[in-house]
Amino acid sequence: MAEREYLSNTREADVERSTEDIRQDIAKGEENISQTVEQIGEHIKEKLDWRGYVKDAPYWALGAAAGLGYLASGMFLRRTTPMERIMGSIAEEVRDSLGGLRTGAAGPGLIKVTLLGIATKAAASWIKNATSTSVASGSAVPRPQTGRGSTISPRVAT
Repeated sequence: MAEREYLSNTREADVERSTEDIRQDIAKGEENISQTVEQIGEHIKEKLDWRGYVKDAPYWALGAAAGLGYLASGMFLRRTTPMERIMGSIAEEVRDSLGGLRTGAAGPGLIKVTLLGIATKAAASWIKNATSTSVASGSAVPRPQTGRGSTISPRVAT
């Protein structure tokens, strides 16, 4: 009978101690986890610190920076279209041909320059429209416009 009392006392002690042990184990586990997380955080900071890489290999870092800069500049560089190049050369020719008129454009010459500018803009838009229509239709030569208001009569198939 004494043996049974001893077993029941030890079971109660084990239950009390086991809950206390569990609490201590949980507290130790929390400390271990927090330490591990801190170590991982420090390790990540070390790996992401670019200054360390530059100190270790400055020439590689300089080469990588130059390469990335070159690639980035290529991505943001806007290339001109063929139409923009054509229009730019036409604009330069018009500027060159009107150079004398623009310098003395005071008084009646101003009206002349204004009319020439309007005519030039109309001619440039006509050229742009004609080339875009020929590109859209797939032909290499712009087709004359026929129909209402046109001086060219449409061909009649016979």
